[in-house]
Amino acid sequence: MSSCHQTIHLIKTKIKEAYKELHSMQVPRGGDFSVFRQMQLLKKRAQDEIGFNKHNLTLAENALVKAMQQLKTANIEHEKFKYLEITEIEKVIKAKKIQEAKELDEVAVMMYNRSNSE
Repeated sequence: MSSCHQTIHLIKTKIKEAYKELHSMQVPRGGDFSVFRQMQLLKKRAQDEIGFNKHNLTLAENALVKAMQQLKTANIEHEKFKYLEITEIEKVIKAKKIQEAKELDEVAVMMYNRSNSE
């Protein structure tokens, strides 16, 4: 996700720079039509670059949202796994305690029978 954040930051920086470039352009006050046309082409190029970067920004933001959703899903699955693991461990411990209690009862019965037979 940090790479998504870095990409988003980089694209936003490119957009700001393109806007600065666009706003710093000044229409020529004199000269022939070719100079004016060249300035218009430079403006168009800057506008196209801004549009392209805005599109890339949308893609990067969507990728970030998707990555965050995947992380959330993975965290939920991890929590489910931990819960099931703990539940299974508790079942094993409970079964072991029951078995130990049965064995202790059996020993107690054997000891009682031995003491009564003597």
